[in-house]
Amino acid sequence: MRIVFFDMEFANGKIPGSVYSFGFVRTNERFELTEPQTDLLMNPECEWNDYVRQHILAYPMKTVESAASFPRYYRRIRRLLRRADLTVGFAVQNDIKALTKVCERYRLKPIDFSCLDMERFCRARKDYPEAHGLDGYVRAYCGISPRDRHRSDGDAYATMLLLRELCRRLGLSPQQLAKQSAAHMVHAKSFAAPKKTKRAILPHHRSSTGTQDTQAAASAAKAAPSSRHPR
Repeated sequence: MRIVFFDMEFANGKIPGSVYSFGFVRTNERFELTEPQTDLLMNPECEWNDYVRQHILAYPMKTVESAASFPRYYRRIRRLLRRADLTVGFAVQNDIKALTKVCERYRLKPIDFSCLDMERFCRARKDYPEAHGLDGYVRAYCGISPRDRHRSDGDAYATMLLLRELCRRLGLSPQQLAKQSAAHMVHAKSFAAPKKTKRAILPHHRSSTGTQDTQAAASAAKAAPSSRHPR
């Protein structure tokens, strides 16, 4: 089984699709890494939010801005997500929405996939109602603090730890847990822009009695009572 855990970071929340990192961890059903933990850095090609630049960015600005932009990584990311048997994230709505927007921004086909949202899963269980965010749930369930915070690959790895612990507690395989969690799946299709449809232009057919029909319609209109109120 191919499981992909992913996370993304954005340069500016006010700019849709301002992705500057896509981090992922890929494992098998036993949660053994089948590929090194990876963080794909990319130039967001937009103005940075000051708070992100000063407090969130985990890399030198020069390193990020000298990286290639999203289109360079599009095929790799698309292949990674589409070929996974299970894709997992935490609070994935913003990530999937941003991924859809960055594809639209560069005129690339949106990536169609579904993802298990561990935040929704944990909230629904209510084991730790006081826990909030990825840090809070990892500490509550796993008893450790996540490393590499605000790095996409670090958050992806923390999400993997969370799912692994829940599978252990519940005595379920990842496949079984996913099958029982349909309500906590997020689908990329729900964020795609609706396709524009062209209005059909019907050919104009003149009937042999067109003149008579027009005259009859005009007479009927005159005979109809007026809807205006008398002055």
